[in-house]
Formats: sequence, C-alpha cells, structure tokens
Amino acid sequence: MKTLFSINHRRLRKSLKTCHNFVRWHLTMAEIETRLFRYFVALAENKHFGRTALSLGISTPTLSNQIKKLETQLHARLVARKGNTEIELTDVGARFLERARTVLREAAAAEAVARQAARGEVGRIAIGFMTIVPLFGLIDKFVRGFQKLHPGIEVSLKQAPTMSQITSVLQRDLDFGFVRKPNRYPHSLRGFVVCRRAMMLALHSDHPLAHHDRIHPSQLRSESFVNYSPELDVGFWKHIDVIGEAGQFTPRITARVKDAITVLACVSAGHGVAVVSEAFKNVNMPNVVYRDFSMKPPMAPTSLIHRSDESGPAALAFIKFMRQHAISEKQGSD
Repeated sequence: MKTLFSINHRRLRKSLKTCHNFVRWHLTMAEIETRLFRYFVALAENKHFGRTALSLGISTPTLSNQIKKLETQLHARLVARKGNTEIELTDVGARFLERARTVLREAAAAEAVARQAARGEVGRIAIGFMTIVPLFGLIDKFVRGFQKLHPGIEVSLKQAPTMSQITSVLQRDLDFGFVRKPNRYPHSLRGFVVCRRAMMLALHSDHPLAHHDRIHPSQLRSESFVNYSPELDVGFWKHIDVIGEAGQFTPRITARVKDAITVLACVSAGHGVAVVSEAFKNVNMPNVVYRDFSMKPPMAPTSLIHRSDESGPAALAFIKFMRQHAISEKQGSD
C-alpha cells in the first residue's frame, strides 16, 4: 500500500511539474518583448553576431546582451558560439525558433489589424431599419454600396420601428438607424435625411375610388383611415392630417396598428384606406391597389440617425459615406 502510494505520489509530482513548466513557459513567452524575438530570429538565420547586428542597426555587444537577456528569461541556452562571432542553435534554440517566428507573424498581423481598425478599414457596425426601407432600395444602395468600399467592415442589420431604433442607438445596441424623420432629433443623437418619397393612397380593389387614376383628398371625406399606433406617430409627420387639410375635413381614424405591413393587411380586409409611401407599390398585397393624389402629395423623409459622440473608426467611415447621400428638405425623392 505504501509502495503504491509512493509511486502515485511521484507520478503526481512529475505531472504537476510538467504542468507548471508549461504554464511558466507560456507566461514567459507573453512577457518577452517582441524585439527580442526579432533579434533571435535574425541571429538564427544569419548565424553570425556581426552580420546580424549590422542588419539590425545595433552594435554586436548590444545584440549579444539582448540574446543573453532572452536566454535568462527563458531559463534556457539558445545558441552556442563557434569562435568569436559565429553561432549555431542548440536543440532548444532550434525548437524555439519556430515559436519565435510564429510570434512575430502574429504580432505583425495584430499590428496590421489594429492599424486597419484605426483607419476604419475593419470593424463592425449595427444598423436598424424600418420595414419599408428595403422597399426603397436603401439597403442595397447604402449598405451594399458601403461594403463594396469597405469589405473589411462587418454590418449587421435589424428591423425595428422608429422609436425602438432611437432607443437602441441611445443604448448603444445599434450604431445607426434608418428612421422616419422626427420633428426634432432626441438629445445625444444626430441625423440627416437620406431619402424622400411621395405618399399615395392604398385602398381595397373593390373600393369605388379604385377606378380612378388619381384621387383628390376631398373625395376621402367619408372614408375610414388605417394609421400607425400613437406611440409610433407622436413627433413625426402626420401625412393623414395633410390630406385632411387639403380636402378640408378631419380624417376619421378607425384602426391603429404597429407596422406598415399590418396597415396593408387592414386595407386588404376592407377596414379602411391608408396613406402610405409610394414604395409600397412593390408590395403585392392581395386586394390592395395604390392610387396617386391629384394634388402635390406629402413627402415622407427617411433619416439616418447616429450618436452625436460617435468615435468608432468604422462608424465614422459609414457616417462619411452616408453624408455623400444626404439631401436637403427642399430636394425631392432621390
């Protein structure tokens, strides 16, 4: 029993010693200056202190001292001298050379990535968008266009209503949002218009007005309207009100829903008519047709929002790209 215990104890100590040496080796590797790896690799390749020192732009004694410093840190002899300046690698040195080259390659790669990130060439940004934005072609135009110029920047997309996007950008869950332009941007946010689209009327295909090519707002005086929920409409352009003013009536809203597709679903079900963006002509909703207004239609601006204190290189690169597509309030649809 005692003998068995002694054998197992010796095995345990040997195992722990191996584990300790492994951990100490990797901790030491992490603490060694990259410069020492570079000096050692150059010496291993030249096998001559004088030539190596000359190629590194340092003196031979300095190189010798740096190699000794490296050996001290590793608790191992890496080179054996052959004469005054020539050397050959020890078995340990030959094994260490492969690791040293790997360290230098990884350090160079890490430095390159850091420089690219600082220039905004690599990184990651998160962009929110309303349901309707892809129908405008904005995802293809802006996001795909940006990634063609910055292939190293990863872009993630998330569909969300305007108010949710604003909250997410403020909370840094999103970096940007394509939203309905608010009357005033919230504190700590900045934004600019990147798209403006005309509004039109969506109505059931069996509706009497569906036979008209153009509809004047006064013809909608007795109609029921489907609109967004109040929490989505507060602080934003109220296009139904604009139509009501033009037709000299107060619109009667009989249904409020939370997203654009549900608005069209209600129209399809015969629950009323809706003032929607012209982009919805691309949505083939059963029993729904779209008609232009005979008056100059209200315009729906879409803005890109971002944090006012944004400093990330990748995000700043996207802002710079999008600024090229900013349009003024006086401009029409792009």
